Amino acid sequence: YANFLRRAENENKGKVAGYVGFTQEMEHKILAGADILLMPSRYEPCGLPQMYAQRYGTVPVVHATGGLKDSVVQYNPFADTDTGFGTGWKFDEADAAGLQWGLWNSLNTYRNYRDSWNKMVQRCMQTDFSWEKSAAKYAEVFKLAKQAPPFVNPWPFEN
Repeated sequence: YANFLRRAENENKGKVAGYVGFTQEMEHKILAGADILLMPSRYEPCGLPQMYAQRYGTVPVVHATGGLKDSVVQYNPFADTDTGFGTGWKFDEADAAGLQWGLWNSLNTYRNYRDSWNKMVQRCMQTDFSWEKSAAKYAEVFKLAKQAPPFVNPWPFEN
């Protein structure tokens, strides 16, 4: 991919930019300057880029796995209000068809439903990924766990 990007950039001056490497500064510049973030990861235990992207107003299109599944709310143009509900698109299968579905829907909304797109960008930037919110959810889980005994004995033997 690195050579492909370099060649594409050389052959399309001013239209294609290829960056090979990684720095946090460049990551944030790219995320902040994009309209759409594609994350077709097959495995993602947490995933920070989609959270950074949303803070910058970049709409994520992600494979619904791990932290990506948890941190992106599926866009539904028919729910909530006349401008929709959600912060991006999630696709179930990490394959070309899934990625195509998410990208087509995001581009269609961007091009043809600009008011809905702008509302989604606002929702992205307002999403709360703070530790306070996460800690409150964990506290609730522990509270519920203390209230009810387990239904299944995890031990394979009896006393």
